[in-house]
Amino acid sequence: MTIMAQSNGSLQLAKGQKYVVENKLTTTSNTQVQGQAMESNADISTVYNIEVKDMTSNKINLSNTISNLKMNMTMMGQSINFDSDSTNDMNGEIGKTLKDYINQPKGVAIDHSGHFIASTDTSATSGFAQQMDFEASGYGAEMAFLALPKNAKAGDSWTDNYSGDSSIKKTTTYTIKNIADNVATVSLTGTVANTKTMEQNGMEISTKTTGKFSGEEKVNTKTGVIESGNWTIDSAGTVTAMGQDFPTTTKVTSTTTVKTL
Repeated sequence: MTIMAQSNGSLQLAKGQKYVVENKLTTTSNTQVQGQAMESNADISTVYNIEVKDMTSNKINLSNTISNLKMNMTMMGQSINFDSDSTNDMNGEIGKTLKDYINQPKGVAIDHSGHFIASTDTSATSGFAQQMDFEASGYGAEMAFLALPKNAKAGDSWTDNYSGDSSIKKTTTYTIKNIADNVATVSLTGTVANTKTMEQNGMEISTKTTGKFSGEEKVNTKTGVIESGNWTIDSAGTVTAMGQDFPTTTKVTSTTTVKTL
């Protein structure tokens, strides 16, 4: 086994190459408010279209578009359903907050290891767009690319420390389980700390959580494209609202497939 502080490899993407990223998230959260358990559940499916625009010595520029978003959610006893393909839904309250994101190409930059380079755009978001936080995943880029070590082989292991911005800190240990037909099966484990502040109904709500995650990805050894992946995270922390802290727990399961067009 070879253990490295970080991967020394680089993505091998081609200008003009296009990808379709399909992600499904299942989330269950439980917040204790004055002795009462408030449970929220969500099933969210998102399709991202990604195109490689150009490359420099230190980054890869992409054009990323959310082409479809479906949500089925239960929050505080209310059911919320949304499909971006529905004109009625896009004209509704949720759709109005997402109109600047659905089918609107976003310029995204990643480094050559596959990490999203946080945007300097400070424009405010609100409503469900703020809750979804599309930028945290680089509009799908973080789910699509992983640079493997040079001359990768089964048993190679490395640890990656990532902080996209001040709101998230993540440490991930990757281990290559096996390689067959130019596809590496990579296990991953790690920890994540997340801080998020949003406004809801005129009230500021802050969430601070820490958690552990594990999963597995199938990575093309020639390009660094993650052909498929899955992971689960269990986290706990506090929700702060109206000057009070409320304990919260969350479990998230994610599955992703990436198709090269």
